[in-house]
Amino acid sequence: MAHWFHRNPLKASSPMKFDILLPLEKPSKEATELTKTLKTVRLKLLELLSKHDSHLGDVSVAFTEYLSLLKGFVEAPVDSGGESRLRTSIHFRWTNSLGTRIPSVHADAEFELFSVIMNVANWHSKHGAKLAASDEIDLETAKEVHRCLKIAAGYMFYCKEHVLPKLPPTTEKGVDYDPRIVDAYANQFQAEAQEVTLARALELKHKPSIIYSLAIETSKLFVVAGDSLSTLDEAVVGKWMAYLKLKALFYSSYAYCFYGQDLLVQEKCGESVKTLQHSSALYGEVEKLCVRYSRTKGPGTIARPERHPFFQKLGPMIKLSLDKSTRENGFMLVSIQHHFVILTSLYVQILSEGTRAGSRYSKYTSLRAGHTRRPHSTSTQSSVDRRSLHILVRQEA
Repeated sequence: MAHWFHRNPLKASSPMKFDILLPLEKPSKEATELTKTLKTVRLKLLELLSKHDSHLGDVSVAFTEYLSLLKGFVEAPVDSGGESRLRTSIHFRWTNSLGTRIPSVHADAEFELFSVIMNVANWHSKHGAKLAASDEIDLETAKEVHRCLKIAAGYMFYCKEHVLPKLPPTTEKGVDYDPRIVDAYANQFQAEAQEVTLARALELKHKPSIIYSLAIETSKLFVVAGDSLSTLDEAVVGKWMAYLKLKALFYSSYAYCFYGQDLLVQEKCGESVKTLQHSSALYGEVEKLCVRYSRTKGPGTIARPERHPFFQKLGPMIKLSLDKSTRENGFMLVSIQHHFVILTSLYVQILSEGTRAGSRYSKYTSLRAGHTRRPHSTSTQSSVDRRSLHILVRQEA
């Protein structure tokens, strides 16, 4: 999926020496080894994260190893409980993913924990985007892309629920530990993981009802992600918001397209035409948003969704489905009118034939009136009219 995903820059950090942990006089061998290990493992993790093509397993091992060491700065030993006395002993410096040049500096190990987890989450999203940019994506690659995006979403939700509440509130603008930014990342990565599921469902040619259900849920996730950024400075998050709105409208158009196809299967042609017309209108708005997104200034890689085959297939698909629904709807109306005309002409013919039969019978009875003592009753005439109508209907049939 080249040109399909918007990605903000990774966070950057300067190397840490951890020398402040050593006693002033004759540090122990264990303390010296600990500081060296912390420095080495952290530097190794940062080097792996700087490359999008690093092996997923190597990143996972380095990340787990560093977290196991960092835990001593965050939590106190099991016996004492509470937070560690080393939590505020070192100043950690990290830039923010929204491109602000001034780094955030905090003497808080929870800040370091948050920054590392968030950076690993963003790396997984970038790694998945790089894999998805291949010309041909097999099933195993698609699974790895989906796995990377789900992991990224999971890390973001973990930060939101377990790490952010322990950090002090911030008044800084555009910092990554703003809950609104974390929420936007979490919902974006979850929505993009569902994009892979939707693409797989299309490849397997599932029923339209399944496709439009997945599409509308994907659209809702992008809407939630965009709403999280609505109260932030547009100069900082404007480009990111344009991408999220673009994706939300695109999958809404997809949902209406396949919902229209499902209505056509149910022979609800009129409703199908109306639904597909709305899908076409949404697609037109998405095309305008693509131009707006490409012209909006802001941090991050520029996606080109309008150039991607997945995007380019939707327009012709909507047109083809709309033409088919319109044609089927026209056939249905003509068929109804045709049957109405046939039944109306048959009814008029039956009435006229019945009237002529009745008049001939009246003339016949009037001629024989002088030879009979008692005229025929009206019931006899009615029975003859009914027999005549019955004969005419059988002849028409």
